[in-house]
Amino acid sequence: MTMSAAPGSPIVQAMYAITVLNSIALAGVLWRHRDRPGARPLLGNVLGSGLWTVCGLALMRIDPGPLALAFLALLFLGVGGGTMALLVFTLEYTGREELTRPPILAALSIEPVLVVFTVLANPGNLFYALRDGTVEWGPAFWIHTAYSYAVLAVVTALIVEFLVRSRSLYRGQSTALLAGTLATWVGNAAYVFGLIEVDTTPIGFAAAGILYAVAILRYQLVDVVPIARDRVLDTVTDAVFVVDDEDRLIDANPVGRRLLTCVDGSPIGTGVDSLLADRPALREEVRALTATHDSAERELAVGDDYYLVRTTPIEDGRDRHAGRLFVAREITDRKRRETRLERQNERLAEFANIVSHDLRNPLTVAGGHLQLAREADDPDPHLNEIERSHERMETIIEDVLALAREGRDVTDAEPVDLVALADHAWASVDTGDATLAIDSSAQILADSDRLRRLLENLFRNSLEHGTDRADGAELEISVGTLSGAHDGSGAGFYVADDGVGIPPSQRDRVFEGGYTTDVDGTGFGLSIVDEIATAHGWSSTVAESESGGARFEFRGVEPAAAANPSDTDSEPGESALGADSSQS
Repeated sequence: MTMSAAPGSPIVQAMYAITVLNSIALAGVLWRHRDRPGARPLLGNVLGSGLWTVCGLALMRIDPGPLALAFLALLFLGVGGGTMALLVFTLEYTGREELTRPPILAALSIEPVLVVFTVLANPGNLFYALRDGTVEWGPAFWIHTAYSYAVLAVVTALIVEFLVRSRSLYRGQSTALLAGTLATWVGNAAYVFGLIEVDTTPIGFAAAGILYAVAILRYQLVDVVPIARDRVLDTVTDAVFVVDDEDRLIDANPVGRRLLTCVDGSPIGTGVDSLLADRPALREEVRALTATHDSAERELAVGDDYYLVRTTPIEDGRDRHAGRLFVAREITDRKRRETRLERQNERLAEFANIVSHDLRNPLTVAGGHLQLAREADDPDPHLNEIERSHERMETIIEDVLALAREGRDVTDAEPVDLVALADHAWASVDTGDATLAIDSSAQILADSDRLRRLLENLFRNSLEHGTDRADGAELEISVGTLSGAHDGSGAGFYVADDGVGIPPSQRDRVFEGGYTTDVDGTGFGLSIVDEIATAHGWSSTVAESESGGARFEFRGVEPAAAANPSDTDSEPGESALGADSSQS
């Protein structure tokens, strides 16, 4: 902070010129990164420092007068603006951006503006006085200096606090910023308090510029600014660990630290093997997880809890392996649900075995006695009713077994010709005088055995419930394909009939297990259909066919191949499952 009535030495002027060039270069780098968090206020600090130095260089080469006064006002504008910009940057960098709201920024701008007007007006030599070509600073200057130093003290304290609690990349950034701030402070204070005769503030600026450049280029400042780090890492529900290239733990968020409560003292700096010394099985799992430098994930058990652990390699600016990032998410509840589901499936399988063997054996014995009773000279007329009951029990057993087996997810789907499979299913059902119409051909991905059972059950349902027509006409059942629906439900197929249909009030219940309107029915047939569709990942709906009968639609079906090219009825843009024959 100087205004000289005489030109400075060539060395001093060269020093100022170098500082100006350094500020221009650094400003160019920051301008290219201006959209990065923290880049704009840091750019403001660099420009303020450059303005300060340019004005100081100008004051060395011009005589006192109005022009010199203008440069002096601009010099202090650079001082105040640069100092405030450094404070704003530090607040953002250390995660306190809530303190940079417009009202606060407006309040911080008051002092620099007042200083500029005070310098220009300088009432009663309040800011400075010229005596024999020498500048004597007035009370306003010292108030301004005290204020600026107070701001720098806050900046320094914030950076020191962040430096203490930071590690890894942020520690290098914070150290460079702290050193640059101290260099500017020391360079200015040495001159202001008369320790040296030459204003060394530009030397501090030059040193700060170099250190900021190191922070930008080496430690990726403005590329990696820890904005709101506390709110991101320290409040995340996952445990986060950082391990260096020597497998030492160098950082952990609060959730991660709580997982290490069994470790005496601070775990930071301790090798992973040492941390897991009392848990050899877990240690081997972690070793397997980090066997390569690639990203990996694994489910690990820690006591009675389970975690999904993902690890990602960390590379430095030269693409060298620098360590690993571990993110552990607790999945204990999910694992317990999976365990309960496995136990339920085991009990269901056990139940299916009981139904298959323990119930069928006495039923077979009863059937044998029934046959002997029929061979008697005077058979009981109630034997026919007993035989029908046996047949109904056998049907129930078959349907219950199907429910237990058909609900498993389909994992071995293969291309299936829907037309051929519908023909086979039709041939295995007692169809009487009913007819089958297949409207289009398609190949889909499915389990052929389960899809055939789905079609058989639908055919039986139509034959059992749709033949009571008032006109006495023969029942016709049709199978066709569906193009993608407008609601995004995907392509599929349908099975429809021209029978009496299903009342709208009953359509929401037809897939419920045990629900039937037939006194002789088990109520499991359509439930099995829905289980098979769900196992394939399809959706099942009931609607009314064009002729007023029942129509069952299945969407979300994956095509295995395009429809037959010779099918000239297909329109451009239709699904690979074929034309939506519901429009026929």
